[in-house]
Amino acid sequence: MDALDTVAVVGEVVSWVGLGFGIPLLVIGGMIALTEGRWEHVDIAVVAHADHTMLRWFAGGDFHERPLTAREHAVDGWHQGYVRVRDPDHARLDRPVIRKLCITLGMVFTVLGAVGFVLSMIPVFV
Repeated sequence: MDALDTVAVVGEVVSWVGLGFGIPLLVIGGMIALTEGRWEHVDIAVVAHADHTMLRWFAGGDFHERPLTAREHAVDGWHQGYVRVRDPDHARLDRPVIRKLCITLGMVFTVLGAVGFVLSMIPVFV
């Protein structure tokens, strides 16, 4: 087995792994993007009452509020938050990262798989 065949075998393995992970991650990221829609920045006020803490924001031409959940941690005052453009009633304090993570990893793996495919095709053309 010469160096060209070795490059081809390595390229084929990389292409299978890259495309095997990349394409499903891109599909998952696209499905999340379709269901969630776009998020926009909004200023959210955190207001503590005696027995609970509320989040209040203005989006979509209306005033919205909801209680602070147990997994969210915020002190009184103004915070940068995110609301869905399609559903301004749904707000969050943390940045929505799952969609971006899936699409970014999907792109990296897919490009890696495409490069591996090109490497595996070298012996055919040489």
